Amino acid sequence: MKGKIKKFDFFWTFYQILLVFFFSIFWPFFIQKIRKGLKQRLGFLNKSINRARNENLIWAHAASVGEVVAMGNLIRAIKKECPDYDFVISTLTTTGQTMARKVIPDARAFIYFPLDFSCIVRRVLDTIKPKLLIITETELWPNFIREAKKRTVPIMVANGRISTGSFRKYKMVKFLMNRVLENIDLFIMQSQMDAERIISLGANSSTVTVTGNLKFDVGTDILLDSKDNYLPSFREDSKQFWSPGESKVIFVAGSTHRGEEETILDVYGEIKKSYPQIVLILAPRHMQRVNEVEKLLNSRNFKFTRRSELSSPFHGNNLNQIILLDTIGELTHFYALAKIVFVGGSLVPVGGHNILEPASLGKGVLFGPYMDNFEEIAQSFISRGAGRVVSNREELVNSILKLLSNPEELERMGRTALEIVKAHKGAAEKSAILAKNLLTYV
Repeated sequence: MKGKIKKFDFFWTFYQILLVFFFSIFWPFFIQKIRKGLKQRLGFLNKSINRARNENLIWAHAASVGEVVAMGNLIRAIKKECPDYDFVISTLTTTGQTMARKVIPDARAFIYFPLDFSCIVRRVLDTIKPKLLIITETELWPNFIREAKKRTVPIMVANGRISTGSFRKYKMVKFLMNRVLENIDLFIMQSQMDAERIISLGANSSTVTVTGNLKFDVGTDILLDSKDNYLPSFREDSKQFWSPGESKVIFVAGSTHRGEEETILDVYGEIKKSYPQIVLILAPRHMQRVNEVEKLLNSRNFKFTRRSELSSPFHGNNLNQIILLDTIGELTHFYALAKIVFVGGSLVPVGGHNILEPASLGKGVLFGPYMDNFEEIAQSFISRGAGRVVSNREELVNSILKLLSNPEELERMGRTALEIVKAHKGAAEKSAILAKNLLTYV
């Protein structure tokens, strides 16, 4: 595994200039976004990581919460294949780091991903000295990848995907993408479409394989036992929210974005006319928007309760009928309780979010038309009737009312959703074996 890097390359020089230019122009915005963990982002790691430098370490990187959860499945599978290796986990976001500490608690260290300047990534790579780099989805940072290649560290892209929008953008800088992709040893892509796109951008076809989406492994391994019964922890968690025998219609709107909460609240108001006992769990995608959503609720005179205010067991009849989810890592618990699930980032052009999490709990899913990030998954759910597209407020209201009046159809959707998840499991195990093969060449 040779690190063939040219002494001088115009395109790499161009990237360095571009990086400095953009950072110089937008540094006030960047500093605001990355102030948490800034010292680590600049390459100054803490003592615990310095003590780990001579160990067998795999560096696994994921951008934020969704990618971290998927990566947790892969890391557990790799630990089974390679028990002598430990992990350093890096994330871009604070919420991603918080989630990483929950789903991968036995990792050797957690860090914020370094800024992609050569001098910074050199310092971090010289400290950690990883035996393997795992990059999830499309976190393709040119200098990071190039510096790792210089050290002959094998590099693997796991759960790789390229959405339609990203593909268009990458094609505009294909001259740079070629230089980045040639330094990666293995691309494990989610679908054949993703594989074709990465090859067309310059990846060597012999380094590209398809194993499926790691997110299909989320849920059923963690939440269900061998007989497909929900694990006791989830059953017990359910009891703290609603008393046995209570007839509640739980409507969970997960991973919502600006422009979606207004629609969800309109829908909630309409559904409440027919189902007065409906409870809305409103879960903004980004925790920093919780105060913004709270102001929206207040401006519309909705009574609500923040989840963080509910620190002890409680009964539903003592609650307001909107719960604003302001905690990290609990959305799955509420999906498990839901009768109706809507997954956000899809009524506005964000690209959609992970519908597999509620599906793995046996829930049919409603989502908007903007599902570019999960294009093939969304189509498979639509084609089999496990998911429905709603383009606006009226369609969402009509879909919910029809499903609530037809419990057999609602149950069929959930059953089919779980069947789809189970049929596509196994990406973590396949990817772990490929990672082990890379490590044998270290």
